[in-house]
Amino acid sequence: MADRSVRLTGLDVARAVAVLGMFVAHTWPDSPGLFSSVLQGLAGGERPRTLFAVVGGLSLALFVQSLTGRPGYDSRRIRQTVAVRGVALIALGLFLQTMYSGVSIVLDTWGLLFLFFLPLLRIPTRWLVGGAAVALPIGVALDLAGAGWDPHLRIPGSIFTQPLDWFVDGSYPLLIWIAFLAVGYVLARLDIAKRRTQLWMLGCGLAVGVAGQLVQKYAVTPKTFPAELVLHISAVGVAAALVGGLCLVSTNRIVRGILYPLASVGMMPLTIYTGHVLVLSFRYWLDPGQPVKNQLAWLVLTLASLVFATLWRPLFGQGPLERVLRALDGSRRRNEVRPTGIEPMTSTV
Repeated sequence: MADRSVRLTGLDVARAVAVLGMFVAHTWPDSPGLFSSVLQGLAGGERPRTLFAVVGGLSLALFVQSLTGRPGYDSRRIRQTVAVRGVALIALGLFLQTMYSGVSIVLDTWGLLFLFFLPLLRIPTRWLVGGAAVALPIGVALDLAGAGWDPHLRIPGSIFTQPLDWFVDGSYPLLIWIAFLAVGYVLARLDIAKRRTQLWMLGCGLAVGVAGQLVQKYAVTPKTFPAELVLHISAVGVAAALVGGLCLVSTNRIVRGILYPLASVGMMPLTIYTGHVLVLSFRYWLDPGQPVKNQLAWLVLTLASLVFATLWRPLFGQGPLERVLRALDGSRRRNEVRPTGIEPMTSTV
């Protein structure tokens, strides 16, 4: 039988890679040099955000599975728990949008995804796959078309502004992201604790990712519908491969020890993500004239996140905001001391 704790370590590390990868997008400036090129190549573009969404789908599915069978948790109670999380994330995301940080906030979109996914928690896998296959191209088309609609609908103070960001041309278009979430949800149903599933994710994910890169480079015109669709499919492949690979290497105790700080960050993504937004907002408040992107800011945020999570985890388990969220939705078990490690982000990027 597969080792569930090992699998969860791999998921935690993948979640941390996604969160810290967003730090690069938010704080690392364009600059020459090998390190900068490698860092931006690995963590730039769509990959960290797609990884975040796919891992979020995995985590949501595992969270729902963990609630199934608990006393008092029928389908209605499970949906209620997920809905409470969604509303809380929307509220927190909209609050963070009120302060300038240079970050395109994902939490309100993530909360909406939870709400939109409520009727899909129990549907057959084939319907999830089919829905993702339909939602992704439609979402890409709307995203590309949004640039033409923007000047007409995005009027200062207009009620259309926030819905446009959510559904059409924001940083996290809902139809595209619900497709990513569905992919992660389906992968969780395959039981990624099994070595066979991990190898399949690694091999097929790499094949899709590499094929997508080749198609983007040689076969399609950038910024067109085919190019954008291939970009997202390739990013999904990379995300699946990374999760599968991390689950595989986490079977080694020494590797798990080395990855402990990353896994600790991955157990408290909501806390780490919110914290970095607040720090960047405070930094701007102190000096509005300074550039948002700064290499020192990236270094401080990354190291502080790793140190904080590593010190907090053995004392309290989940992060402070994760604990608040579990108190709000009532999913915390009585007398529970340590988290299960399968909380969704509760997720971002």
